[in-house]
Amino acid sequence: MARAPLGRQQLLDAARAELVAANGVVDLNALKRRSGLSTGALYHHFGSKAGLLVAIYEEFHAGLVAAIADETIADERGWAARERARTRNFVAYHLADPLAELLLGRISTEPEVAEVEAATLERIIESAGRNIRSGQESGELDASIDPELAGACVMGALRHGMAEQLRRHPRPSIDQATEGLWRFIAAAVGVNPAATPAPW
Repeated sequence: MARAPLGRQQLLDAARAELVAANGVVDLNALKRRSGLSTGALYHHFGSKAGLLVAIYEEFHAGLVAAIADETIADERGWAARERARTRNFVAYHLADPLAELLLGRISTEPEVAEVEAATLERIIESAGRNIRSGQESGELDASIDPELAGACVMGALRHGMAEQLRRHPRPSIDQATEGLWRFIAAAVGVNPAATPAPW
């Protein structure tokens, strides 16, 4: 992914670090000290502090989309094997980002971020519905399942399930977290989780 212009990227990096250090709070004075840039630079690049938070969320989501893209699971055979691998990529991405817990929790309650997140989730749910429908068309999933409803339920559960995993101390491993989430997904779409043993 191409990096943003220097001043903009400095602010993004500084804001991410400040959010982690201050448990989801961005103080403008602290951001100025950490980035070495003025408040004017913030307004120039993002319009407001809320705009900065939205940009952080959008950057996080773009990375997530890349991490779970079809290209990352192209070698897997069969719907269940591909989706289990995609679930593992989803888990690994969240566990690797120190900001993930805050983005799924406190920061997502900011009105501007919540609005962007709602639109993002809508796109993801539509994609999940198409994905489930493709599994039905290939004969791998029960044709009686409503794909759009199942996609919405699965993605909502994945988001909140991942947030729960991130809150646990100690945190589960990638494999442990994947297993818990995959069992739910498999049950929701009528796949026997034992029929898709973990490849790791």
